[in-house]
Amino acid sequence: MTPDGDAVLDLPRSSPEAHGVPSEALARLLRRWEDSGLEPHAVVVLRDGHVVAEASWAPYDCDRPGLVYSVSKTVTACAVGFAVAEGRLDLQDRLVDLFPEAASVAGPRAAALTLHDVLAMRTGHREDTLVHRGRGVTTFPQTFLAREPEDEVGSFVYHNGATLLAALAVQRATGERLTDYLRPRLFEPVGITGTSWQSSEGLDIGFSGLHVSTESVARLGELVRCDGLWRGRRVLPEGWVQQMTAVHTDTSAHPESADWQQGYGYQMWRCRHDAVRADGAFGQFSVVVPDARLVLALTSCTDRTQGTLDAVWEELLPALSDEPLPPDPDAAARLAEWLATRSLPVRASSAEPTGDGPWRSEHTPVPDHPRLTAVTVRRGTPGDAADWVLTVDDDGIVEVPCGDGSWAGARQTPYAATGGWSAPDTFEATVAAVETPHALSVRLHAGTVSARWNGVPLGPPVLGLLHAPDADGRTR
Repeated sequence: MTPDGDAVLDLPRSSPEAHGVPSEALARLLRRWEDSGLEPHAVVVLRDGHVVAEASWAPYDCDRPGLVYSVSKTVTACAVGFAVAEGRLDLQDRLVDLFPEAASVAGPRAAALTLHDVLAMRTGHREDTLVHRGRGVTTFPQTFLAREPEDEVGSFVYHNGATLLAALAVQRATGERLTDYLRPRLFEPVGITGTSWQSSEGLDIGFSGLHVSTESVARLGELVRCDGLWRGRRVLPEGWVQQMTAVHTDTSAHPESADWQQGYGYQMWRCRHDAVRADGAFGQFSVVVPDARLVLALTSCTDRTQGTLDAVWEELLPALSDEPLPPDPDAAARLAEWLATRSLPVRASSAEPTGDGPWRSEHTPVPDHPRLTAVTVRRGTPGDAADWVLTVDDDGIVEVPCGDGSWAGARQTPYAATGGWSAPDTFEATVAAVETPHALSVRLHAGTVSARWNGVPLGPPVLGLLHAPDADGRTR
């Protein structure tokens, strides 16, 4: 790439105060997230297109691609925008025309549904039509159209099946997987690298499964903030960001909290403060506040996502200045020092184990851990670069270096672990699947394993599947 090209793709770094952001306000926001137990993993904050703060909590990293769940939907909407601009699709295309092999099973309401309706999740269904995530993808148009909407077109339900139909329409119209179609149109022009997308039957699933870095999530938000321009160059088709961020569907009756009641666009949520966001399960966010010239990207694992947004509105947004602030080197130094020491909680030994090991414990499968059968811990060797090594038998063997009082393993594997002996016969550890939001905590005692997730994965809750897919979109 030429030097000019590098400059176009670069995200410049700057001090917070130079862009009207008090370092103390950033510190308050991030401490509030951490102190509230929201489990942030990585954050990138942009003002005027400059990175004014970035942090990651060990063992996570801002630059490592990870599963962003339904942030994938926003990227799928970008793919639809390109296909519409190229004349391959039209927003008023009926689904029965896009998928004629399924037309015969459609009732009158289903037969009237358009690409616009699925993008805006206004299909009239009362429940998601997608029951088995990532299975039966090629026959899903028949499944979807056979399910007659209970209500008139225009009513909202959060609907993975609708996004899957949009993703399938793009892939049928272009003859390419979403990943391949978007690489020259979106990913490369914006500097989004290291992408992978979960696929099924050779098709990217669209509604979830995209793995990108937290910085890439910030780049997506900056592209939206700039109306589809990247450093002045048109990337998204003209007018498409307005379409994506306009309210197409009323969500005021949504059972979630305030920022889920502001309306839904094309695979993006409206927020208070005239903001908009890409939103993935467990707190994967790209929050865009155009009036404040602000983009905030967060990857995390929490079920208290309204609290995550409340902190932005209450701690950061009111503190922003329209003009640069005087330098505050002391506050900036305190913030930088604090950011450099972030880590998720570690486990450390408070006792010595009985014997020399290895120590193996068994697990009886349960719904949240249907294939977990055993965990073994042994002492680390110099070649392991860790105090302990865990072997987790969870539909396949996952071997993870484990730090005692620290995190280990993330450089060598898609996993990291921390653990230690809380009693001579009890070993406790946390295994983070660092290419996803999820972590598995285990307790080995008297030959038995007990286990729990920080958040039960929405796909199969199996540790061995929790990593970025390969080039073909497979995790196995």
